[in-house]
Amino acid sequence: MQPHQAPKYNSPKLAAEARAQRRKALFWIVVAIPLLFMFLLFGYSDQAPTALRDAIAAMDRQLGYPILTVLKAIASR
Repeated sequence: MQPHQAPKYNSPKLAAEARAQRRKALFWIVVAIPLLFMFLLFGYSDQAPTALRDAIAAMDRQLGYPILTVLKAIASR
């Protein structure tokens, strides 16, 4: 039989810190990741500066072309 454990008390300060942490994580998931992806997609466009296009293409090449694969899938629709 397991010993009885006292319930954990969360102070209002700890609860507020936990909410702030969840808010930060949600921001990165909902806003920052899609913005980064859109920036990488922009790197393949004709409007992007040459240095940015070259840097994005080199990075995409090292990762196995995930961005180019998505662009081809979108273009084939």
